[in-house]
Amino acid sequence: MDRKPVYVLKKLSMGRHIPFVVMIFMVASCSQTPKAGPAIPVGWKRVEADKFMTFYLPNGMRLEREEMCVECAWGSTYSNDRMRLHATYTSWNEEYAQDYLAKQAEYVREMTTIDGNRAKIQSWRLEQGVDEYKLTIEVRVYDSSGKLKAMMYALCKEGSDLEAAKKIFMTMQFY
Repeated sequence: MDRKPVYVLKKLSMGRHIPFVVMIFMVASCSQTPKAGPAIPVGWKRVEADKFMTFYLPNGMRLEREEMCVECAWGSTYSNDRMRLHATYTSWNEEYAQDYLAKQAEYVREMTTIDGNRAKIQSWRLEQGVDEYKLTIEVRVYDSSGKLKAMMYALCKEGSDLEAAKKIFMTMQFY
């Protein structure tokens, strides 16, 4: 008597449960977890950079100009009373020489990930201020092949403004 129920269970698990297991596997493999976006501070506004990317800015930042370099697919400058931020979507990668950067006061380099892309953030104190701005920070975001995808840089008044610029950088998302 003990053998019959075991045999019946084996027969059921082989016959009736295979389609169920296959269905679960298919559902699990077909469903995709939605891509989690960056944390957006309350009150920040979304910027659509044409069909290339989006990012968010503090509500007080305003569009200063929609200018871009010849090599850029998109570019604009934004500002508020604390910083001036320039954003571009470009593959033109003219970087500062490492020996120049190493000599800059308060130079900091950080590698991170932005929207699944490798990114380099660098900041330093300017030798000579630009207007009332004393510091600069930039981010360079690279595609999977290592080619530059987008870049932002900001001129900032104080160290706390560098942190605000980093928060802006981290909101970048690419199409």
